[in-house]
Amino acid sequence: MFMAQIGCAAIGVLAFSIFGAGWLARSTALAASIAFMIYTGATHPPAASLPLLFIDGAKLHHLNFWYAMFPGATGCILLCLIQEMVLYLKDNFKF
Repeated sequence: MFMAQIGCAAIGVLAFSIFGAGWLARSTALAASIAFMIYTGATHPPAASLPLLFIDGAKLHHLNFWYAMFPGATGCILLCLIQEMVLYLKDNFKF
């Protein structure tokens, strides 16, 4: 999940840098993200939306490749923490 999030976010920034904010950047970034996840075996479907969020979000453009760290890596770390909390609650408390 971590590799998919970071990789897809970086692909979105790269596509925006090459093609600008347009349909070509969106379609190239989405196709490259899916190919990257399949090739690496790190398939995490919500990660494919990160390039589209970057290309369409004008307020995020100033982040450039820092976008891979936030929300890419930060979101992944939060998901892992929530998963651990749920597993702890599931093992230690009866619902």
